[in-house]
Amino acid sequence: TGGFTWLVTWSFKADAAVGDMAFQQWLRDQLEIVDKCPICDSEKSRVLQSGLIDRMTDPSTGFWEICACENCGVAYLSPRPDRESIGNAYSHYYTHNSDKDDLVNNRLRLIKSYFSEKYYAVACKKGRFSDYVVYIAMRLFVPLSLYFDAKSRHLFKGEKGTGKLLDVGCGNGEFLRFADRYGWSVVGVDFDEDAVTEARSGDLDVRTGGIDTIGSKEKFDFISLSHVIEHVYDPVELIRTCYALLNDGGTLWLETPNIESIGYALYKSNWRGLEPPRHIMLFNQKSLRSILTKTGFVSVEQENHGLSGVYMGLASERLLNQSKPCVSMLDCGMRKIGMFLKVLSLELIQLSSKKRREFLTLVAIR
Repeated sequence: TGGFTWLVTWSFKADAAVGDMAFQQWLRDQLEIVDKCPICDSEKSRVLQSGLIDRMTDPSTGFWEICACENCGVAYLSPRPDRESIGNAYSHYYTHNSDKDDLVNNRLRLIKSYFSEKYYAVACKKGRFSDYVVYIAMRLFVPLSLYFDAKSRHLFKGEKGTGKLLDVGCGNGEFLRFADRYGWSVVGVDFDEDAVTEARSGDLDVRTGGIDTIGSKEKFDFISLSHVIEHVYDPVELIRTCYALLNDGGTLWLETPNIESIGYALYKSNWRGLEPPRHIMLFNQKSLRSILTKTGFVSVEQENHGLSGVYMGLASERLLNQSKPCVSMLDCGMRKIGMFLKVLSLELIQLSSKKRREFLTLVAIR
């Protein structure tokens, strides 16, 4: 198994690429070793990546190791911060204080807003003739239509109407505002007090904490777990709780990075989806589907988050360039050509291989 190869010698013996980073010490008594798979209890594992650093915050939180279960393929951080200290990993990390979409910049946001208005108007069957023209054109560009479908978390899929919706890890409430606009009665929970405050400014029912803040008698028709499950210590219990909170026929929408993605195979330690130590567990298609079916969900379908290959490819390229800066104009030019080819390849593979997609986007029906 992946042994205790933890580098707790905070003496900057890392390579030159990270030698100038400021490290926040993680005390030994704040760490816990995971000696068996958190999902299947197998004690057989292998080291997937070691010596990883947190490049998403400042200061960075040291060196980390990820193991992979040889039975089910789930990847997990070991050692990892214990439940009492994990909050330190978020003290310099902000993801919930802006409505900005990572995929677009300010100059493109108005254009995106225009097309999304047209697309969703048709999706909820309230579009005008001009909306249908734009919608059909967008459907012809498959990655773009798959992107907008995923951004709506497939709320408009099939003949499903509206009802009561819960967003776990709702952040600043951007998705709650979206669902509310299209007729859903919405509730959100999040541990980030600043994000909750911002969400409540839109007159939304948002509660500080986790899913345990929801009463057992409250029932929902749709529950969303968008990039949440990789952060939790007991993902099986989280899914069971979601199942219990759903009405019969209700939907659980779940998305998380895919450890078997082509992006991870290509970028390894520079893959954006690793993000230690906040991502303490990463799944593959088979393991996540198994958890859902064993919980009792009668239908589990995998969807495609269009353009996630572009986003994850560009984000991973940024991490790669941080660890290995280009040394000349020629080198930089060649890297840009290589980046274009790699990102294009990632997106094309998204369309052809469910197993290798960057995100596992699953829609489960109770």
